[in-house]
Amino acid sequence: MEIVLISDGPLPMESPVRRLPLFFHARLIDMDKVSPATVGEGKIAIVELLDATDAGLIALKAAWGSIAAIPVICFVAKKNRREVIQAGALGKSEMLDRETPLALILRRLNSLTQKDVADTLPARMPQKTVEAYRKGNVFLENMCLASAEGTKIPVSVLKSSASDIFDAMSQEGLSFWMEAVNSHHSPTYSHSLKVAGLAGMFANHLGWSKGECEEVIAGGLVHDIGKTRIPLSILDKADKLTDKERAIIDKHPLYGREILKPRLELPIDIKKMAIQHHEYLDGTGYPDGLKGERISPKVRLITICDIFTALTEERAYKEGLPVRTAISMMQDMGPKLDQKMVSAFARMLLDRGFGELNRSEQKVRRGSAA
Repeated sequence: MEIVLISDGPLPMESPVRRLPLFFHARLIDMDKVSPATVGEGKIAIVELLDATDAGLIALKAAWGSIAAIPVICFVAKKNRREVIQAGALGKSEMLDRETPLALILRRLNSLTQKDVADTLPARMPQKTVEAYRKGNVFLENMCLASAEGTKIPVSVLKSSASDIFDAMSQEGLSFWMEAVNSHHSPTYSHSLKVAGLAGMFANHLGWSKGECEEVIAGGLVHDIGKTRIPLSILDKADKLTDKERAIIDKHPLYGREILKPRLELPIDIKKMAIQHHEYLDGTGYPDGLKGERISPKVRLITICDIFTALTEERAYKEGLPVRTAISMMQDMGPKLDQKMVSAFARMLLDRGFGELNRSEQKVRRGSAA
């Protein structure tokens, strides 16, 4: 869902609207530039009235027809009579107080357009997988909100979600899980859900305990928490990233450390999976250049699942690689990865016929898109 943010010049630092691009695809439009062309396919318009000038408001009112067909929310200080009158004079819209908690703002925006995340799943999808998919999505949304507000991460929801995902895959299969998460509208959420599923089944393949399997699933859900500080306009960009945008994304393990360091509610092993999943065994990874035994088996496992997912998933600017090609590339990384684990990972996927299933699903999606 894309929202258009309308302000008279740059968004004021104290405006809650500045945080919305972390949760939605958003574009900023100056009040005097509003038109059908600039609004485009926007689904919701957000008008920030703080510091709006008379000239800006006159221009916006003149162009009000450009946004009248979609929901419009004006952010005001309800105690500021001038702003309330300005909002009322513009035209039909909803007013939200600037002091409204972020959670309530997000809930209201989601309620305007969002459907059940499971609505896009095929009718034949097994029920346990559907419910686990829903719960995983709920956790990711709560995690993003907790990160933005500096509140505690809902560990009970995380553990419950990891348990449900493991049970669903154990009973209904990894392939159903991967098919479900491939349908997610958010590439960022889809990636985390894929890594979580692969990590749980890989740990199970290696003979790890159920508790360890669920912990690496939890690690997969949390591993990209640092990306909650990166606007979705960069994370889910349809075109290839610029060098500057890539440099911003590469900071996400550092952002993850900043977010997770004070959160004592989260187990240390899950924190390590989030902070260290771009470290390589030969010391060439980041953010700390860790080497060898300083990188735990759980982190090594998440790294393999993360790289494989990045190589095989489709984006608007690239096709996903075939499974065998991705595995070959990971083998070519040599001492950077735990190659014994890579070999075991390959056996797990190829013995399941996962490669053939993955390719056929991608063909179906491309065909339906065409």
